[in-house]
Amino acid sequence: MKIKAILFGVMGLLLSNIVLANHEIKFDDIWNFKISVTEMKGNRKIHLTGLLGNSAMGISDSKITIHDDELNIVLFEALAKGKYSGDLNKEIIIEKPIKKITFGSDNKVIWQN
Repeated sequence: MKIKAILFGVMGLLLSNIVLANHEIKFDDIWNFKISVTEMKGNRKIHLTGLLGNSAMGISDSKITIHDDELNIVLFEALAKGKYSGDLNKEIIIEKPIKKITFGSDNKVIWQN
């Protein structure tokens, strides 16, 4: 009986880590997504807005990478728990000239010059 209880406890712990871990946000999970790109003193200012569609989740982290003239934005979600918000209002300033902005690991084009 103790072995079953220990196994259920370990399984519960593993499953909770999966649920609580950051997961990539898909483009279709963001409602009313908008992007604006403006030039400012040789830099580009990128402003992203929208709302994460799942009210229990919040935007927990982001990963920005630039390769050649393409900037890729990946957003991550986690259970909000009062710590994270589903409101997307992110500003990115880059010094490098870019021609394309993509979203997520599937590189969906969201802006192109």
